[in-house]
Amino acid sequence: MALVLAVDDEDDILEIIRVNLELEGHRVVLARNGHEAIDQAKLEHPDLVLLDVMMPGMDGWEVLSELKGDLDPALSEMPVLMLTARTADEDRVRGGIEGAIRYLTKPFLPMDLVREVAAALEGDPEPVKRRAAQREALSHLARLEKGSPAADTSVRPHLTRLERAPEPEPEPARVRAIREKLPDLSPKQRQLLSVLRATPSVSQAAVELDVSRSNVYASLRRISRKLGTQSVPELLALVREGDLLRDISA
Repeated sequence: MALVLAVDDEDDILEIIRVNLELEGHRVVLARNGHEAIDQAKLEHPDLVLLDVMMPGMDGWEVLSELKGDLDPALSEMPVLMLTARTADEDRVRGGIEGAIRYLTKPFLPMDLVREVAAALEGDPEPVKRRAAQREALSHLARLEKGSPAADTSVRPHLTRLERAPEPEPEPARVRAIREKLPDLSPKQRQLLSVLRATPSVSQAAVELDVSRSNVYASLRRISRKLGTQSVPELLALVREGDLLRDISA
């Protein structure tokens, strides 16, 4: 079966996870804080990470950011299932935008844990699932900012030019605020975002620009700070799945 890394600062939760997943045939390794989680991820290269959010010191968001920003695809493409007592819509949206593919809230039933783990392990590769989770999170964010009910699926960001309606919905305030800062970018930074919009991966964008992946990520971190996005994964999601760059040329 699969190798699962469970990260939580509560021993009882770790034991529940270990027992129930081992009964399903999985092998489980444990980490009790963020730094230990990073070390175990690099050592074991698990098939799935169950990641608690609220931990002292290095919390789950920091772990998620470090994993998804790593230059090694074995780490950056590691599926992450967020496991937390936080139930606010904003937390679920943040998890999806920053790279988690699923979200399970505490307290949970063993059958819920087993089902979510199975869903995270099955199907498409992690990059495909991550992009789908980012699209869903951006759509949810748009509904929240418009004050629409969470179940209302009539409001969503346009994903391609072909999907644009004749009269588009007003863009969310957060995206509008970020778009207003685009003129602050240098021509090379705008070119990088345009190339990323047109390519499926950072690696391919680096090849097209004839630079290293590390240089691309360094540039993205600078752009993220200029635009005020929460992270590089959020910036990439807005560039690829949203309407951030419309009417902006390199």
